[in-house]
Amino acid sequence: MAEIILDIVAEVVKCLAPPAYRQIGNFRDSEYTSILQNLKTEVENLKSERVNTERKVDEAERKGEEIEENVENWLARANNVIEDADEFTNDEATANKHCFKGLCPNLKTRCQLSKEAVRLMEAIVKVREAGRFDNISYSIIPEDNLLMPNKDYEAFESRMSILNEITDALKNGDVNTLGIYGIGGIGKTTLAKEVARRAENDKLFDQVVFSEVSESQDIRKIQREIADKLGLKFDEESESGRARRLHDRLKKEKRILVILDNIWGNLDLKAAGIPHGDDHRGCKVLLTARTLDTLSRKMDSQKNFSVSFLKEEEAWSLFKKMAGDYVEGNELKEVARDVAKECAGLPVAIVTVATALRDNNSLFDWKDALEQLRRPSSTNLMNVQPTAYKAIKLSYDKLAGEELKNIFLLIGYTAIASIDDLLMYGMGMGLFQGVNKMQVARARAHALVHKLKACCMLLDHISQKKGLFSMHDVVRDVAISIASTEQNVFSATEEQVSGCREWSDESAIKLYTSIVLHDVKTNLLPEAVECPQLELLYIRADKESSSLTIPNKFFERMIQVRVINLSYMNLLSLPSSLGLLSNLQTLSLYNCKLLDITVIRDLKKLEVLCLRGSDIKRLPVEVGELTLLRLLDLRDCRELEIIPPNVLSKLSHLEELYMGPRSFDKWEVEVEGVKNASLHELKHLISLELQIQDVNTLPRGLFLEKLERYKILIGGVWGWEYADIWCREFKIDLDSKIRLKDGLILKLQGIEDLWLSDLEERDVNYFVNELDKVGPSQLKHLYIRGSHLTLNPAESKV
Repeated sequence: MAEIILDIVAEVVKCLAPPAYRQIGNFRDSEYTSILQNLKTEVENLKSERVNTERKVDEAERKGEEIEENVENWLARANNVIEDADEFTNDEATANKHCFKGLCPNLKTRCQLSKEAVRLMEAIVKVREAGRFDNISYSIIPEDNLLMPNKDYEAFESRMSILNEITDALKNGDVNTLGIYGIGGIGKTTLAKEVARRAENDKLFDQVVFSEVSESQDIRKIQREIADKLGLKFDEESESGRARRLHDRLKKEKRILVILDNIWGNLDLKAAGIPHGDDHRGCKVLLTARTLDTLSRKMDSQKNFSVSFLKEEEAWSLFKKMAGDYVEGNELKEVARDVAKECAGLPVAIVTVATALRDNNSLFDWKDALEQLRRPSSTNLMNVQPTAYKAIKLSYDKLAGEELKNIFLLIGYTAIASIDDLLMYGMGMGLFQGVNKMQVARARAHALVHKLKACCMLLDHISQKKGLFSMHDVVRDVAISIASTEQNVFSATEEQVSGCREWSDESAIKLYTSIVLHDVKTNLLPEAVECPQLELLYIRADKESSSLTIPNKFFERMIQVRVINLSYMNLLSLPSSLGLLSNLQTLSLYNCKLLDITVIRDLKKLEVLCLRGSDIKRLPVEVGELTLLRLLDLRDCRELEIIPPNVLSKLSHLEELYMGPRSFDKWEVEVEGVKNASLHELKHLISLELQIQDVNTLPRGLFLEKLERYKILIGGVWGWEYADIWCREFKIDLDSKIRLKDGLILKLQGIEDLWLSDLEERDVNYFVNELDKVGPSQLKHLYIRGSHLTLNPAESKV
């Protein structure tokens, strides 16, 4: 009936008002229904494209990449137009309004609805057309502190001429490999960094990357440092796979300078993934080494530059800068100049001596320092100038207190470079005086490292992360020499051990307090070794020689040992003699092949257990017998699937647990007939690092009750970056079953860094209400992301 009435009206309008007749076609039920159906189809298509884009956004965010602004704007536009269209199409009552007592559609309303439907379709089409992106995201390349202006750099004439020559050589298209050489401590690294800054500032290259090679030649470390600067993330595990990925990435850079600092021998650039020469003319490599032979013969460097000693006035200028202008005073000036002269123009000697005497107005101390520097050196080190040795030894003698000296030597002869390692070894050796809590020890470790940096005995790490540090190789050589003389420490690489009298002399071995072996490729270890005074044993196998094992009786006659580190070794079954070490405080089995570690149940005094990077599949119940354990590190244990219940809860003294990404997360899940431990067993912890992929496994009302330091990531959308010094950080990706009101976050006022993803309006309201309840909080950074709201973390500081 309605269609008949509408036909009659249409014929009338056709005669009286032709333009209106054209619109009536849109009012017919069939026509209107078609428009409405087309609109719904377009909405569904746009929703599918939105889901696809959001999935790509989530994947990029997991990789730590930044989302393109036009993508974020498109998602916001898509959300708005979808919301408008859904509201329109869901109003069925409006679409069915009639007049003439229901016999005829309401033409006025139908006209308005028809126009709105067409407008919405046009808007959706425009949004869909705008949703074709070349790139969803881009890599976030961290600010390179290396390339920032160095306020401490001295533009000495002797250095500026070399800097200019190197710059000219970099502009030469026929030169692709350059080198800087000179004795240790002469300033090669400083000059190389200044080359990097000038190359960047003068736009000679699109990218400049820097990596320290060192004697050990850690290829993975070199690859990682270059990749970090380029924003490249490795998925490959093998060095060769990473090399291919890095090679392809570097080839995309039209002009790039790769600086490789501290080369000791032949470094295979191809194996590392660095294209050079005809393989990529736009990639130039700058090397630093101690000898010309290393550069020209082993690395085929085309153009090499020698760095020599500072001139006398240059040396004095640097000395004054490090010691303070007060040395110009009449009383000190003469002896201070003599002290500076004894440093013989060697920057590392000048810096360490001047820093050790800084702000010291005692003429007697200055004269004593001068006398020490004038004495013949008692140690003859192959790679260290006598002047450098005496200068660094003087700085060591000036360190305040035995604690600081012992920490300096430990860092030197073990070559550790992180607060985490210093904490493990320092606690095990009892070097932190009067400290028996991990939190207190961690603070002490940071304080001591800060003091050593202030004395120029340690350096900032190239990454500038506060939890890492480095030591000049000349300073390290001197530290090893001092430790060998004063503490009977034996530290060597496999190459140095071969044919070494001290290693084959049983009477000498008996006196060792520490044995440190790096990069061991063959089994140098005897069946048993008598070391009654040994406190620290550190053996790091060559990373490509994982077959290295420990003889079963090896530990029988070293029962006083307090710290053991075994890295990259094949330890499917730990030697039974390990259980005899009743004084062992720290055991680190880093990146080892492990199967049976039940023997550790006998280590009743163990306080630190590190299984990081091992391939252990099951944490044995015997771990629960280590009732004095304070720190457990299970990071990067990719194969770990079973933690039996009631093991962690028995560790009543446990303060710190590290379980970052790529490790165990099957809480309360049954695996091989065993129901795994519950997160409730962690309630007593003080520090926690944890990532859980499935938000539904998270118990209600658990976290942030006793924790003082934590990094907790819940859900699969979060990328992982190891923090320098943890703040109280909590990240959670919600789903349809879990909302904020379920009590996942307690003690909100303690959180410093809060990230909330997939929020709904009810979650935001709940969060705001809870924030009002706790009053002033410690919240510093807030990131909120939901289907209809996004808050940039840079804009969400509170």
